[in-house]
Amino acid sequence: MQTRLRRLAGLFGLAGLALTACSPGAAPSSDKQSAERPPSFFYRMKADFVLKETGEPIRFDYVVGCGGVTFSNPHTTPTSFVTHHPIIMFEPVGDRHVLGLVTIDMCEGWKWETMEYGPMAGQSRVPDDLRPLAIWVEDINDLSFGWGYKTDDAYDSPLAKIEFVEASVTKTDEAAWRAWRKKAEADYEQVGALPGPWGYSYEREERQRYFNENPQAYWILDSLCKASSRVPVTHPHIDDIFAKAPDGVGQYWLLSDAREHAPGAIDRMFSDEGAFGKAQSIRHFNNGEGYHLGTLSRSGRAYIEPLDGTGRPGNGYAYREVYPFLPRSASMPEVRQPQAQYIQRILVSSEYLGFGACRSVSRPIDILDKTLPFTPQASNDEAAPFDENGFKKTHKILINDQEVYGEPLGATVIAQDPPAVLDREGYLFWIDHQ
Repeated sequence: MQTRLRRLAGLFGLAGLALTACSPGAAPSSDKQSAERPPSFFYRMKADFVLKETGEPIRFDYVVGCGGVTFSNPHTTPTSFVTHHPIIMFEPVGDRHVLGLVTIDMCEGWKWETMEYGPMAGQSRVPDDLRPLAIWVEDINDLSFGWGYKTDDAYDSPLAKIEFVEASVTKTDEAAWRAWRKKAEADYEQVGALPGPWGYSYEREERQRYFNENPQAYWILDSLCKASSRVPVTHPHIDDIFAKAPDGVGQYWLLSDAREHAPGAIDRMFSDEGAFGKAQSIRHFNNGEGYHLGTLSRSGRAYIEPLDGTGRPGNGYAYREVYPFLPRSASMPEVRQPQAQYIQRILVSSEYLGFGACRSVSRPIDILDKTLPFTPQASNDEAAPFDENGFKKTHKILINDQEVYGEPLGATVIAQDPPAVLDREGYLFWIDHQ
């Protein structure tokens, strides 16, 4: 089975990222346990930007393919896993900078349909102001870190390098896909660490090949740029929770720790429809696993309207403040040796409002007790874990330079996901998925 998957990935250039879906494709024959589904659905992705410093236009125009594998299950209906490629396209811009574009995932048929319920019934799930996630990379020789433009605020920031113009997705066919691949390959010029003419996904062998060819790099950044939403909480709720706080709790308190002291107050906060401002509940700010659907805009949707699991339009895309969540490598950039304490940081300022931190997952201090890929170029230091006891050490979350009370656990430490944090001034920091 692994051989067939590798062959499919080679044919298609697909990622290893699998999503349960119902895209068109041939079902497996009854005498097979699984069947490959080569590219069977295609769409064109376009997006235009302008480099603010020079006025240089930045244009993306490429064809995305959807394919995967269908598994036969003995007692249930077949399960299809569909991937799209490329997940990220890169364009060199300016003086050896790069702009990445995260592909809108349109492999599932329902995303092309009109909505059936609610005030937007009859409208397309694809908005007129669709805006994919753009990622600014400073150095074309190192694609392992960049800043993701997740909301309007990022484009309004004095740190903004680009302006957004427009974007679209349209259905196309295999002939257009093959034509684009042929032209992209003919026009491609290898510069810096660019991954090739057809963009980049997460197929394991592709990552390994990239690292072998670029031993100075730490793979390519992830498309899910880590960030925290800052959601307002009404003061009766936040005051009730902090009234239960033990000595030593300052402005910020990890929700996981606070729940041990004030479970009832926290449950009341989450169950109150008006606790999070403008009569909205937390579900309006929690987009779950709605990945690769677009970004947030004050004036419109800018994203593919998601489903909520019942076939109805979903929630989770209310406009909110978003701030980057920095991994250990960005929070402790000078550290080269094991530490007694490790730090992750939410970067809260008007300049960084609207941005996410997009990073690879392979820097030694980020993976701690794991090793980099085994490569002929790896030195002895690179082949050893950064800190084999790293996850047993103390881990802290900072908001800017202020420590959050409580020690993060689980995914917050291992996968470096943003934690939920209560702010005494009347906010909840919440993981932002889009």
